[in-house]
Amino acid sequence: MISAIRDVGETLVELLKATLQGLSPSDLVSLCSPTDAQANGNIRVGVFLYSITPAADYRNQLEIPHDQGPMQVAEQPLDLYYLLTCYRRSGGDPTGPVLDAHLFLGQVMQIFFDNATLTGSVLKGQLPRDEEIRITHQPITVEDVTRLWGALPNIALQTSVSYLVTPVRIQSIRGPIAKKVTSRRSEFSPMQQEATPV
Repeated sequence: MISAIRDVGETLVELLKATLQGLSPSDLVSLCSPTDAQANGNIRVGVFLYSITPAADYRNQLEIPHDQGPMQVAEQPLDLYYLLTCYRRSGGDPTGPVLDAHLFLGQVMQIFFDNATLTGSVLKGQLPRDEEIRITHQPITVEDVTRLWGALPNIALQTSVSYLVTPVRIQSIRGPIAKKVTSRRSEFSPMQQEATPV
């Protein structure tokens, strides 16, 4: 379905909102970039979609056959990469807000570990409730983190963790593309062995 990427983002945000402990009424869990989070001082946990790639493990499912009918184009499976960042509250002793942000980060990692497979009523929007979407911790190097944050001008580096969410399926709007091969015909006659002269 065309809304799958949006619905997965909503699913992650709602899961965190429902399970994070210690949020004040003004604290926000938001699907946002670090730039958005800096502009809004109430964001405590930011969920940032920073990369989308084809899901290599599911490429063989791009086309599905139907008995004697034509081949149908199936969904396009995608890997979504999210950067989870916990932001500190401003003001007061800087040590306290930093530890507070680290506490939220630990909770986020625990929640995603405990909910490594999303299915059923946890899925939001138009995601099929019988679908299974996996969340996997995706380690990234310090160099990659620095490069990612370096692309965001005037944004201070924050402790973050990356997650892979897969498979996220975008349904094709194309119709049948070809008929399934069920038999083949040869135009060559069977070879006959010539009689050996006596």
